[in-house]
Amino acid sequence: MNNEKFISLTQLGESYTVEYKSCTENVSESVYESICSFLNHSGGYILLGVKDNGEIKGVSPTKVEKLKKSIINNIQNSELFIPCPYFSPQVLKIDDKTVIALEVPCGQYVYKYKGHYFDRNGDADIDVTNQSELLLALFERKNPHLFEERFAENLSMQHLDAQTFQYCKNILSVIKPNHYWLQMSNEEILISSHLAKRDDETVELKLKNAALILFGKEDSLVELMPRYRFEAMFHLCTYQQYNDLAQFPNRYDDRITLHCNLINVYDRLSKFVERYLPDRFYLPEGSLHREDLRWKLFREIVANLCVHSDYSSGYACFLHIFKDRVITKNPTRLLPEIPEGELKISQLQNYTKNPLLVRIFRELAWVEDMGSGMRNIVKFAPLYFPEYQVDINSSFQFVFSLTYNEMSETNVHNSEEMSITDTENVHNTGEMSITDPENVRDNSKMSEADEKMSETELLNVRDKKDVKKNKRQQAIVGLITKTPSITIDDLADILGVNEKTIRRDISELKSNGILERLGGDFGGKWIVKH
Repeated sequence: MNNEKFISLTQLGESYTVEYKSCTENVSESVYESICSFLNHSGGYILLGVKDNGEIKGVSPTKVEKLKKSIINNIQNSELFIPCPYFSPQVLKIDDKTVIALEVPCGQYVYKYKGHYFDRNGDADIDVTNQSELLLALFERKNPHLFEERFAENLSMQHLDAQTFQYCKNILSVIKPNHYWLQMSNEEILISSHLAKRDDETVELKLKNAALILFGKEDSLVELMPRYRFEAMFHLCTYQQYNDLAQFPNRYDDRITLHCNLINVYDRLSKFVERYLPDRFYLPEGSLHREDLRWKLFREIVANLCVHSDYSSGYACFLHIFKDRVITKNPTRLLPEIPEGELKISQLQNYTKNPLLVRIFRELAWVEDMGSGMRNIVKFAPLYFPEYQVDINSSFQFVFSLTYNEMSETNVHNSEEMSITDTENVHNTGEMSITDPENVRDNSKMSEADEKMSETELLNVRDKKDVKKNKRQQAIVGLITKTPSITIDDLADILGVNEKTIRRDISELKSNGILERLGGDFGGKWIVKH
């Protein structure tokens, strides 16, 4: 560390990673508590000879070698520290004052000082020895084996949802018709994706926590992960109004609480975004087909919320939609690779926190290569919101905020305005509802808050049957574009409706000049007319 770095740290104030100590002639007990705390948290700087307000006071020049030697001896004393850390104090001369800088690394293990565990909370060192949840969180954070990768006791195929597996296969049959999952059993899918393995001796199928998170039945998740949940909230106000209870006492206008598996969560959150954020026209360069710009942007945000959360902590994940911003909050695993505190989007490195979850989402085309998500946000945010701002804060909770110009109330429910010929929306999203197979991307039933808003004409909701039919016909066009020889029976099976409904939809598409049939029922094919 040089003098400029030291001075800049005194101007930042104390935080998770900066601590001031005004020791002049002796090293106080609190210095070693801070060392233990920094080792257990994410590392940082302890500045000796600096007052709490950041003023450089200096240590006694005649005592500096004694202070330095005392620190080295004590951190290497196994009766004080278990395990013993290793770093060297650095003596600096700033103007006419002598100071000592301790650059404490992020420890690989959990450290004790005098039999006590200390952790960092803001600018304070907390003794968590007798606080079971905080102590458990500390050990969990330092565990080299990710929660998702651990084998779960008493978890079996009976705890997993067969419908979710079929839902994934339905998506892949559209976007990747030759995908190897389509020929596999559910167990084979888990084994090939490293979500399960068979015991070499007993041949028993052992499932990882990731299998439960991705494919678990809701009852199983409630039983085995009782604190697991996602909250999505829509606020018909700005973020500033939300924080002013006198001006806006209602905390939300619509809310869904999800305890379902991550595949279902992604589907439900996607529909929530569609319901409350406007679709905007977007024609990619060199293409004749418009795309859903809203989904290009927010699929990254929703996917990141799902696959980069720390599910070992038990804290909920949140999606907030305001009139002027979208905010996501999720528990995260502190990593030396990612700085703590306020970040720029360019500082987020290509680090996958939950590789097993990311792998499944990548198979379903919900995420791309590592780092592409943030690049897509930078690419599409200015197209969706010409004036936007991204704010990120990383600590125990990862907070992502996208601020934009306030949307008019009439735009809130523009999400249904999608062209029938916009077939790429079907390929990009692969959204086929599990609970209502007739609807590809259908919104879930309106809550009482929705109905109230509809009555006061705050939200202009179209006739749900027309919307359902329109989206189903979009899916038909998408499937035919992908496979011109597809049969009516196949369409009915994939979309989960009867043959009569498909024939009625096709008749309308033909009369509207969108579809044309060449040849007979056997050996013929469909033509999509643009």
